[in-house]
Amino acid sequence: MSEETAFTIADFVLCDPRYARHFARIPRERWNTSLVPADEWLSAPPNKQAETLPYLLAVDANDVLQRVIVDGRLMNVVVRCRTFWHRLQEQGGIHNSHAEILLAREKAKWDEQRLEIEQQKATTVNSTANAASTAAPKSPAISTSDAHVEASVPPHDSDEAWIETARCPSCNECQTINDRMFKYNENKQAYIADLTAGTYRRLVEAAEACQVAIIHPGKPCNPDEPGLEELLERAKPFV
Repeated sequence: MSEETAFTIADFVLCDPRYARHFARIPRERWNTSLVPADEWLSAPPNKQAETLPYLLAVDANDVLQRVIVDGRLMNVVVRCRTFWHRLQEQGGIHNSHAEILLAREKAKWDEQRLEIEQQKATTVNSTANAASTAAPKSPAISTSDAHVEASVPPHDSDEAWIETARCPSCNECQTINDRMFKYNENKQAYIADLTAGTYRRLVEAAEACQVAIIHPGKPCNPDEPGLEELLERAKPFV
């Protein structure tokens, strides 16, 4: 009997005895539904991650299959490595969001130009039919994307988490970390949709991963979240 499993950076580290302190073997009689494979844990939403423990499969010296749980510190490293791997894939053309954004923008421009030509044709027909009437000057159209970029950024409380949406380059880094906390608007620019959909740690990690440093984590909503002292220190450059 065989079983295929994903190979994560945690599996790689498990092979190095110097990092044994980050793992713990769970006896078979204590296996339960709160234990999930590490790769499934990585894909789960934050509330599910908080309720479960990630484990790896390993074989001991007697060729007996074991479940080995991974501590939170190492899993944070795994999350960041996965983020960097996805970023490298995009640069190599795999799941490249930049190409998709460019295609969408070019299509929007083409649609806008076609609409403008149709409006000009309609204006010409109306002018011919109503030669005696004076056509009202046509105001230049301002697209919602232009208005969005030109809008001034309103002041924000430094304790409040927010994103400078108008400066977002649509790099997809924040959504890779938590696609429920971060969403795109109609211009495919990021904003914070739901702060309760993730932890303060995910918010800080998104700020660190953002290519243009426009994510401001503010102060944590949950004062009891583990590791806040370290996270607040990491958040300082983004206040």
